[in-house]
Amino acid sequence: MIVFLGVFVFTAVVIALVAMILVARRALVPSGPVHLEINESKKLTIPAGGKLLNALADNGIFVSSACGGGGTCAQCIVRVIEGGGDILDTEKGHINRKEAKEGYRLSCQVAVKQDMKLEVPPEVFETKKWECTVRSNRNVATFIKELILELPAGEEVGFKAGGYIQIEAPPHVVHYKDFDIEEEFRGDWDTYNVWRYTSTVDEQVIRAYSMAN
Repeated sequence: MIVFLGVFVFTAVVIALVAMILVARRALVPSGPVHLEINESKKLTIPAGGKLLNALADNGIFVSSACGGGGTCAQCIVRVIEGGGDILDTEKGHINRKEAKEGYRLSCQVAVKQDMKLEVPPEVFETKKWECTVRSNRNVATFIKELILELPAGEEVGFKAGGYIQIEAPPHVVHYKDFDIEEEFRGDWDTYNVWRYTSTVDEQVIRAYSMAN
């Protein structure tokens, strides 16, 4: 009888804890579709969760973000007219009080939890995403490379001084010993034994790089 009662109590406690977790998850974790209205014209329906910057990019709207969504470059500013919650402490160093009152936010810090109305710079809709071919990636200094990409046929980049591109790299494992380094820079690589390193990236990363004509 005592054993049966112990099993019953243990089972009841486990069921109660699971029920509490499910209730808390439903209350705290966003779920279901979220509706975005952008510049009073474009409308999107996206799943809840994640950050606004990534959600826009997944739908072909590429807001500038030189730091790749790290919250440090302050280039991904958009205006959140409705929804979006309160501004975060990580944003206050880049957005003053007046801008915050007007709804300006770092899109990389805005969680997609509720319906929102947004205003983004018009030029964002002109930004394109290409899958390019690497023509060369040679060293021009010991630890500096010149990357040359081949654009898809018929495409071109309108180069302007100070311009940059964002490069999206998939998950990968790269061994530095496999790099083809120019002879004039090999001595430094040998001195610092750079060849011993391995780069392991488990998730997609985005970084910005300056362009040269």
